Amino acid sequence: MSLVVSCKSSRYKYSSDNLMAKLYTANENQFAFGYANDIFIPSKTEQRAVENISAEAYFVASTHTHNQDTAFLRYKNPYNQMPIASLTKMMTALVIFENCDNLDEVYEVPAEAINLEKNASIANLQVGDKVTIKDLLYALLLPSGNDAALTLALNCAGGSVDNFSIMMNNEASRLGAMRSHFVNPHGLSSNYHYSCCYDLYLIMRELLKYPLFSEITKSRTYKATITDLSGNTKELTWENTNYFVMGEMVISSNVSLVAGKTGYTQNAGECLAIISKSVTNDEQYISIVLNATSKPNVYRNTNKLLGAIGK
Repeated sequence: MSLVVSCKSSRYKYSSDNLMAKLYTANENQFAFGYANDIFIPSKTEQRAVENISAEAYFVASTHTHNQDTAFLRYKNPYNQMPIASLTKMMTALVIFENCDNLDEVYEVPAEAINLEKNASIANLQVGDKVTIKDLLYALLLPSGNDAALTLALNCAGGSVDNFSIMMNNEASRLGAMRSHFVNPHGLSSNYHYSCCYDLYLIMRELLKYPLFSEITKSRTYKATITDLSGNTKELTWENTNYFVMGEMVISSNVSLVAGKTGYTQNAGECLAIISKSVTNDEQYISIVLNATSKPNVYRNTNKLLGAIGK
């Protein structure tokens, strides 16, 4: 079994759990290595599976590889390009964090943000509502509001979803997430909108730089005070879609939850991305499950991944 670890230096050998890792330089494979010096890159030809997981693709790894005692990697189809549903909103949030210095700035909800397909998840925003960027991030990540995603994108990118998608794709390139392509900020299905487990690992790893991402996605509920089109104030309360947060499922006992995001469309199946921390050594892990067969299964599969840590 082999794995590859990217590094700013030219080349070295890395050994963990009797696994040898060979470094490739930028012109030896397709990955961008300018981003970080300690990222796992799984083998393209081998799987390092966990038994009895009913999902098309999954990935779990520690967030860095400096500590050889806690370095950990399991995966199946980590590079398969797949629809990722609302896991897209993690990239939307990352672009906002990277480009918006003042989260107290107020954005107005445009009409384009409300015209969504039937059964799309929403935060119940209305045209003309004035909402701070911070509150929109809660609306984006707790109820997984597609209306919030479009409000953020259209305001941030001068009224153009296409321009915001360019920002998302530029960010993916910067991170080395080379098997991703984004055409919208919410993840509703498109043939040209996809990512993979490994790229989502890179995106979540970057989100760790922003404590607000964890603060939001660990919240059970959030109440926002909003000014409507007529100048009146109203309150909206949003609940988290994550069963681990809401207590409908219990996370594996060997870790605690740091952050996470859910996703579902008919094409993408049930998706779940989690950042967790070991209860014994504070090591952090990122797990992604894509296209699980049901909502209970995506949480059971995640717990099987997390429960395998240290084994």
